[in-house]
Amino acid sequence: MEKLTYFIENVIAPPLIRISETRYLQAVQKAFLSIMPILIFSSMMILVAALPIPGWNKVVGPIIGALWGGVNSTLGFLAVVLTVSLGYHLGSYYERDNRNVRPISTALLSFISFMIFFPMFGTADGITVIATGNFGATGIFAAIFITIMSVEVYRILVERNITIKLPEGVPPMVMDAFTALIPSSAVLLVSWLLSYVFKVDIPAITNTLFTPLIAAGKGPLPQFLSFFLDRILWFTGIHGSNVVGSVMTPIWATMIAENMEAFKSGADVIPNLFTAEWTNYFVRISVLPIAILAAMSSVKRYQALGKLSIAPAIFNIAEPIMFGLPIVLNPILFVPWVFGFSFLWVWSYIFTAVIPLIPPIIMQVTWTIPSPISAYLATGGNIVAMLFSLLNYFILALIFYPFFKVLEKQEKAKELEEMQEASE
Repeated sequence: MEKLTYFIENVIAPPLIRISETRYLQAVQKAFLSIMPILIFSSMMILVAALPIPGWNKVVGPIIGALWGGVNSTLGFLAVVLTVSLGYHLGSYYERDNRNVRPISTALLSFISFMIFFPMFGTADGITVIATGNFGATGIFAAIFITIMSVEVYRILVERNITIKLPEGVPPMVMDAFTALIPSSAVLLVSWLLSYVFKVDIPAITNTLFTPLIAAGKGPLPQFLSFFLDRILWFTGIHGSNVVGSVMTPIWATMIAENMEAFKSGADVIPNLFTAEWTNYFVRISVLPIAILAAMSSVKRYQALGKLSIAPAIFNIAEPIMFGLPIVLNPILFVPWVFGFSFLWVWSYIFTAVIPLIPPIIMQVTWTIPSPISAYLATGGNIVAMLFSLLNYFILALIFYPFFKVLEKQEKAKELEEMQEASE
């Protein structure tokens, strides 16, 4: 176990951590976290519009158009808001080294640059129209590429002082505006030349280039491997979800957005089975079973920890158990933590893809909602999904039980030894 831990900490983890700490991946991850409330709001609108209750369509009939309008104006602009969020977070990264790189400027430039690649045209009756096909999930990778390009051009010019210089004493707001004038104009000029003069269709190019990557990342094998790596890293005390998510987040966001779009349009088949939400609601679930085992323990330390950890664990907060029991770097719990959760993944896979008992996820739910409730809501009100998620709590408890008993026995022996030493 010591050799395994050493191998993970010193061979596997370092390159993965370096990758996850690159400025682009960190900014992308922060950007998606920033727009998460928009996706959750859109999910709730979908849920209200399509609750699987007999006669519900008559209840919401008068406002059904408004509900779907709310979905279209949030989920339908996913790529657009991503450009603003990513532009801001990437600009914030560079502002730490150069205060002349203003996040608000990089956010606005990213948005305008993105819009330049969607040329407007006038219809016969004079109404200005813009094609919005790639404003949603299909434009995510185009948004990322255009934003990075825009921010980098802006940042390079600012750092090389290719700006308008004003004398001291000029108000800061005026100074910032003139400092940004040349770099901002250069960014917009580059975008305009690419889009209007050279006719470079970046949304189409990025969709073509990233389609194989997205398709490969959607499959059960890469999804399982990413989850397995998540468990391995968590065991060594590294936030596996952040490391894996820094690479997988754009793929996961595309998958859930496609599912939401497919459900909204009434498609017969929901395209993606193994979304990040599927993993969260059926596999990752919670450490609640472990907290309950600890609370029922005859070891006083475990008992106190378990009672304190139950409430956070109900709402998917794992840190008290992870670092208090601990699970991190605990050789006895390595097998249930890594392979036990992996069994849950395969078990849930069987009842999702082989025996289609669990329906696809069609919306996002706030991460602090207990997994069975999340499974019910995210599948559009499917009772079987909720019960299956609840069943996995009991399975996880059974997996951890024998290993926890070994841990408990070891702790009792240690307590007895300490008592004997104290009495002597």
